[in-house]
Amino acid sequence: MPLRLSLLCCLLLPTMATAAEPGDESNSRRAANSVRCAVIGGMRDTGFWAAISNRFQAATGIQVEVVAEGPKHEIAPAFERGEADLITMHACDTIINLVADGYGMNPQPWARNDLLLVGPKDDPAMIRGMSDAVAALGKIIASKSKLLVHQSLGTNEVLHDLLAEGRLELDPQATVALPSDRHRQLLQRAAREHAYTIVGRIPFRNGKIPNDGLEVMVEGDTRMRRPYVVIVSTADGPRHEAACRLAEFLRAPETQRWIADFGQGKLDDRPLFFPVVVPSAASAPTARP
Repeated sequence: MPLRLSLLCCLLLPTMATAAEPGDESNSRRAANSVRCAVIGGMRDTGFWAAISNRFQAATGIQVEVVAEGPKHEIAPAFERGEADLITMHACDTIINLVADGYGMNPQPWARNDLLLVGPKDDPAMIRGMSDAVAALGKIIASKSKLLVHQSLGTNEVLHDLLAEGRLELDPQATVALPSDRHRQLLQRAAREHAYTIVGRIPFRNGKIPNDGLEVMVEGDTRMRRPYVVIVSTADGPRHEAACRLAEFLRAPETQRWIADFGQGKLDDRPLFFPVVVPSAASAPTARP
């Protein structure tokens, strides 16, 4: 009898050991009701991400946790390490490489910010108040005024597109190159050189960076807007579905209408960020057989 009982225990123990612990199921439920996010710094500084997270939590009951914030080169590694289920930043090589390298999936644009053309108070090119950035750049070049070009890839892409549209070429003698994309450095250098430059509207207007005597010359041109992209992690797990729901929520028509009004009047008469055009299901192209 003792031998038979011993054999029975040996047969049952593996089954008992592999059974799910009550705590495991509870942890899985908690994970399914939360999303860990890596977020570009500007969205946190303005209160925009907190507000949109609260809307998502109220609508779904899913908690949103920020595990990494700051510049793209600081938040991308957290996503690679699997510490975040969702990441959002400007459209750039960094976020597309996260998809190409298998860390993320389904990149989708969901909001935009905009840029300003700023310059010295005496405005030697006489462009103050213009809303056409291409025409303004043409006047800067024609007047031989200085233009500072820095190493922000997004800003450089916007500048390149504007120059291409106007068939303009920068004057090498009047172009100041700065091997940095740090706002403080580029505005200080632009002020010293008595030059115009392109800078983000939010950090320039909210006082996060000193303007060093530079003033806004051109704003409101939609060609000077840059999209933000969101991706979710490819890692399987209970949080994956919650992350997908948050990404979908960011592009929902109701959210886009909310973005179009959020923060209006806080910095100027425009919202802090701008919506994107999200095609409706009815307008989507029909798949071919």
